[in-house]
Amino acid sequence: MMKGETPREPLEGWKLTEKVFDARYARKYESIFCQGNGYMGVRAATEETYPSTRRGTLIAGTFDRIEEKHSTELPVSADVMAVDITLDGAALSQSSFESYERVLNLQNGLLTRRFLWRSANACLSATFERFVSLKDRHVLGQRITLHMLEGSGTINIETGISGSNRPGIVHFQNAETLVDGTVLQYAETTVESGIDFVTSAIISAHVLGVDTHKLTALSRVLEGEGVMNAYSVTLRANETLVVEKLARIATTRDNDFDAPPEGHSFRYALMDRECVLMTSLWATGFNEALAASIRQWARIWETRDVQITEATGFDQLALRFAVYHLTIMAPLHDSRMNIAAKGLTGPGYLGHTFWDTETYILPYFVWCDPKGARSLLHNRYLFMDAAHRKAQENGYEGAMYPWQTAWLSDTDTSVNPRMSACEHHITADVAYGVQYYYQVTGDLDFMLRFGCEILFETAKFWCSRLQYSTQNKRYELLHIMGPDEYHISDNNAYTNYLAYWNLRCATEWAKELCAHYPKDYAVLCQRLGVDAQVSVWEERAAALYLPQVNQAGILPQDDTFLSLPQIDLAPYKQGTRSIRADYDKSALLKLQVAKQADVAALFLLLEDLFPMDVKKRNIYYYEEHCVHESSLSLCTYSLLASDIDEQDSAYAFYQKACRIDLGNKMDSSDEGIHAASLGGIWQCVVLGFIGVRARNDMLCICPKLPARWKRVTTRIFWQGQPLTISAEQTGFCVKALEGDTLPKLLTPSGLHEAPGVSYRETY
Repeated sequence: MMKGETPREPLEGWKLTEKVFDARYARKYESIFCQGNGYMGVRAATEETYPSTRRGTLIAGTFDRIEEKHSTELPVSADVMAVDITLDGAALSQSSFESYERVLNLQNGLLTRRFLWRSANACLSATFERFVSLKDRHVLGQRITLHMLEGSGTINIETGISGSNRPGIVHFQNAETLVDGTVLQYAETTVESGIDFVTSAIISAHVLGVDTHKLTALSRVLEGEGVMNAYSVTLRANETLVVEKLARIATTRDNDFDAPPEGHSFRYALMDRECVLMTSLWATGFNEALAASIRQWARIWETRDVQITEATGFDQLALRFAVYHLTIMAPLHDSRMNIAAKGLTGPGYLGHTFWDTETYILPYFVWCDPKGARSLLHNRYLFMDAAHRKAQENGYEGAMYPWQTAWLSDTDTSVNPRMSACEHHITADVAYGVQYYYQVTGDLDFMLRFGCEILFETAKFWCSRLQYSTQNKRYELLHIMGPDEYHISDNNAYTNYLAYWNLRCATEWAKELCAHYPKDYAVLCQRLGVDAQVSVWEERAAALYLPQVNQAGILPQDDTFLSLPQIDLAPYKQGTRSIRADYDKSALLKLQVAKQADVAALFLLLEDLFPMDVKKRNIYYYEEHCVHESSLSLCTYSLLASDIDEQDSAYAFYQKACRIDLGNKMDSSDEGIHAASLGGIWQCVVLGFIGVRARNDMLCICPKLPARWKRVTTRIFWQGQPLTISAEQTGFCVKALEGDTLPKLLTPSGLHEAPGVSYRETY
């Protein structure tokens, strides 16, 4: 490839396409076509603006609140993608399109929109391209190409940096604009958190044709609202107007921004730095900036792609869509930040992190990017101070993780006090994520420095959260909400078992450290008092009530769920009616109806807890009583259906999960994509259909492919060793990419120890 050349990769299996534009559904496409790199997310709002448009550029970790009564949220940064454009006086937003197509190329991150645009005297071909760099997290670019096919017409374009067209609460003050030669800059500061944002851009416009020339821009400063370049030109047949823009976004919260000497302004130091870097970026050129990002995407797909051989192409595309978004949602550049429930694709859930991260998203990074997984878990360690404060404020000990987290200093960011007050299983979920990470990666350094402390402090919390029943002579968890979220009751099975697991895991690690790492153990004992706690953890775990299966073989979700009246869920499960239209929260509390997988989620995490026949009976039972209102539910049931050898059901749930964002429900993704569901989709394929699991110190592989699939191939890391796995209907093959032997493998035919660099099993 020549330097500066824009690579053109084949699109087969990689193309997400919008064939017809309908402004009513703009927000869905803005979310699913979103571009990003973990630092920033740029919604795919069209260059022109419609009433339904929700523009948005979100920067990870830049939380702010306006008033104490408001929850902290990610503010919407200044916009560099909006363009005001007219042809012979007619605005693009008031025009109709011919031959319309918009394509997000998942392979290289490039978003391209093409159509024909006519006026009374002209017909031109319009192409809009944009990218957010995966190579340099601060960089994004846009190119507009207008080619006159017939006649001639006058084109007016105004583009630059806009601070005015932002939805929702505006979190900024003290806006300032600067035009320094060719560099446009817009600076502003968040109201409460005091973070300076600096957006910089350079724009050029050229007419290509017989009289090729550069257009002169009229720069216009909008007082407190941005800075724009305006261009006007009359295009004749076969002439082309090309407008290129490169931009940078940076903040004083960035971990690559060095604070200036005392007495110097943070804002102006950042503006000066960005002006220099913007000029250097422009000298490199648009094509090379795009090519550098594409090369980085190629590295991602080299190790993360899951190749599916199947007839329709949808399953392959849906999985690549999931991996694409898992890539752009994760702020792995800075462990002070974590993944939001909508990633960086929209305003949903205010940019906050939930239990979803450990349960549904983390496994992807554990198996595919252990370094990234470590960063996400290190973030939970950095939240320990806030978790301690949360526990103290509620009268508990140890570390109580908030239901929603934003910035490290926030004790709790929840806008739903009902859930925050009683949905406490997130503390055990975080602990589970730590142990899961260690089991797959063997990263002892993380455990000694961070992980064990999380396990110990969360165990302390559960000891203080448990209540002793003198009547039943046991410890219980009262007034608790599990993953179901419709019900608040006592002794939620998911929460009780995970709390028990947390106590047992902490105990085992304390004994392991004491026996084999006495110096590390002594440090933790001195700081945390672990030695005095271990016997308490053992005593509480032994006396903690764990619900058992009843005579019908059903594990009670909680103390009351199975005694509640049942209703016909068919209309709600078929999607013909919303259960919320017929029942409010108080009514749902009194029905045997689950919002999402609850007991099923317990079987997913603690997969060896019950025998197969019990799991199968309960999976069927609870699915019949579940309306799957949460996007987390379908992937859970798909994974469990694979576990119990119900492959048709597993595939059906997988397909439904894929269509949460990619289906024809046109308001499903207005507030952003469903981040945890996308992590779950990856799990359905790799952990479900290929059957990759961690069992003690062994890698387990037990493929159960859908009948429609011929082959699935992927890469994973096990204990730091990269492997490729290729599964077919008749068997599978595992190859070591590094090292002389494979690890111990547990397969359908039994245990295989160090079976060489390649192992094949046929059925």
